[in-house]
Amino acid sequence: MPQTKKQPPERAEGGVMSIEANVLKWALTGHTGASSKCMAAHLTGNECDGSYPHDAGDFGRCAGLLDAAPELRPLLPKMAEVNRYWAALVPLWDSIEALSGDYRKQTDAISKAIRPIEDKDSGVVRLGKGATIRFGAIKP
Repeated sequence: MPQTKKQPPERAEGGVMSIEANVLKWALTGHTGASSKCMAAHLTGNECDGSYPHDAGDFGRCAGLLDAAPELRPLLPKMAEVNRYWAALVPLWDSIEALSGDYRKQTDAISKAIRPIEDKDSGVVRLGKGATIRFGAIKP
């Protein structure tokens, strides 16, 4: 049976890929994580589990989504609707992103934003420096 050529993703007006096509292409890269998948879901009008970036690696995967689907970047403030963690991170996004390339400084900036919320979250248990475990769903 002859192979058929795969059709390219549908393009929006002017030949630009649609947001959905860009998000799908990003998702297929494998450079995803719980927080970036939450971001992709919420910013495309789908439900997400509330996962948020805990460190520079998580943040980098979220930034990678925004690079792959730049149409989502102006929607970033909507992530503050997801939960208290995202509400704390969104206003600091640009300053955290500016620290890209310095894993420790970027992780410290994220921790500074989310740690006070985790300290009040009964579902979070600290296991040691920089290590936590969550029991139950993330509360809004």
